[in-house]
Amino acid sequence: MADNKNPGSGFEGFGAEWKATSLSAADARRATDWVEARIDRRALLTGKRKEDVRDIMWQLEKEGEIVVHRVGDHNKPVIAQTLYGWDKKIPTD
Repeated sequence: MADNKNPGSGFEGFGAEWKATSLSAADARRATDWVEARIDRRALLTGKRKEDVRDIMWQLEKEGEIVVHRVGDHNKPVIAQTLYGWDKKIPTD
C-alpha cells in the first residue's frame, strides 16, 4: 500500500487525488461539518440489516479464491466508525 516516500504523510495509498491541506483545526472542523450536513445519511442508513459477509469471505479465502488483507497491531491502527455504525481499523503506517 504505502511506498514510504513520504513517511508520516497519512495519505499514502489513497491515490493522487488525496492531498494534505494547510487548514487550521477550526477550519478543518468547519469543512467537515459542511460535508456532513450535506450527506443524507438517511439514504445510507435504510434501517435494513446489512448482510454480514465476513463468514462468506473467510470461506472464499480458505478455498483460495480471494486474499483478505487484515490490519494488525503492527499497522498501528486507529478505530473509525463507518456510516453504517461498524468499527473499522484504519492502518496508520
